[in-house]
Amino acid sequence: MINFYYDRIVDGVTIPNGIPENFVKYYNRFFNYPLFREEVGFEPAVYPSDIRQHGLTEISVDSIDKNEKEFLGYYTIEGFGSARNAMGVNVQTEGKYESVFKYIKKDTINLLQKGVLKICICYLQEAFILDDIIHSIHNNTKKLNIQNSIVIVNDYLVDKRYKDWCKQVGETPRFKTIVFCHSLYEKSNEISELLNNHQTYHMADDYKEHTSSAMSLDEFKDSKSTLRKNTILSMNRRQREHRLATLCVLNHYGLLKGNGVSYQLTFDGPTTPYYVDWVIKDQDKYKKYYEDYRELKEMKYQWVDYPIAMEAKDGVHHGYGWENKQPYLDSYLNITTETDFLNPTGYASEKVWKPFGFFQPILLVGNYGTLEFVRSFGFKTFDGFIDESYDKEKDNVKRFELIEKEIIKFSKMSKQEVHDWYWSMEDILVHNHKLFLEIGKHKADQYKNMFKELQEIK
Repeated sequence: MINFYYDRIVDGVTIPNGIPENFVKYYNRFFNYPLFREEVGFEPAVYPSDIRQHGLTEISVDSIDKNEKEFLGYYTIEGFGSARNAMGVNVQTEGKYESVFKYIKKDTINLLQKGVLKICICYLQEAFILDDIIHSIHNNTKKLNIQNSIVIVNDYLVDKRYKDWCKQVGETPRFKTIVFCHSLYEKSNEISELLNNHQTYHMADDYKEHTSSAMSLDEFKDSKSTLRKNTILSMNRRQREHRLATLCVLNHYGLLKGNGVSYQLTFDGPTTPYYVDWVIKDQDKYKKYYEDYRELKEMKYQWVDYPIAMEAKDGVHHGYGWENKQPYLDSYLNITTETDFLNPTGYASEKVWKPFGFFQPILLVGNYGTLEFVRSFGFKTFDGFIDESYDKEKDNVKRFELIEKEIIKFSKMSKQEVHDWYWSMEDILVHNHKLFLEIGKHKADQYKNMFKELQEIK
């Protein structure tokens, strides 16, 4: 039994820790995040997280005797995609919100200092942890004299980066990490449920043109005799430097138009500034691809399955609940542009995993070591079919150059050549699909394993 403790339980509703009193109204009786954004003006620092779905006991801190000395459970801080806000390192929240540590009650701090409670920072969802966040957790727990905190995060490089930093500055580590790949477990469960005619997400229900769908093994095998419409599939809703660079390469080599490539340069407001030179340093290449960027600006918008603005209309749910098998049946290679590329993080989002659910190989434009992380779950990647040496390259510029070479290689292949190449790895695609579904069927067990790991931390 794991007990999670909270500063406030209002009218039977558990309020997430780490918020000021004037924010409570947004969380009681349900979390009204659209109203929060509208009235407060920034992304909430804490959310009621998925960890609550798994039968944990939620208890008021007020129920603890002030003289208690034995360890009782965890004081949880539940994040989502706003780790910088939560840790007080976002200048946009200055004067409105400091950090989760500022809003811990004094009696609770005393219990944390004595070890009766331990802080458990839960970033289960879409949150990679940058170095300034790591430093903030360390410095704030040190300032409050709180030992033995735990951070649960979907970032496989956090532990190494944190320990390296502590060694560099002569500090003793103050928290331990649990890597929990929320994106894999949730996305695999979603696809698994779809194949059993169940939907786990309903965000798209009011979009009448949408019906969630997944690809079965039979559909995959039945497609073997037919050339597919597109060579590649690459979805790029929100623009980032590495995605712009990838789009420029795709355009230059004739893979953007007439393929399954989505993008919208103005999704976040004004046209995204051109920062491709952070990824492409060679001046001749930069000049060459800048012309492609100008073409992208003129095209403005291209979508594959649903209009991009519709796909993310609520501002939160865009990676889940919008599955459509047809773009995958229409293409061979998934050029997967991850959330992050330039920072030294180890975040694997749903973007990495979903091609496995749809029988596609991936060429990954993401952080170094991601493919190695993928293989740790038992998935097979595509070395021998794709030069995956890019995954071991820490230098961002060199890593992108290796990826660029693979894109160019595919631009020179005929549709029949790509078709034959794709079906030559049929066994790998089937293996990945079966493993993906198996993981999805046992999502609850993944949470149990995480709670077991949490309990075993001393």
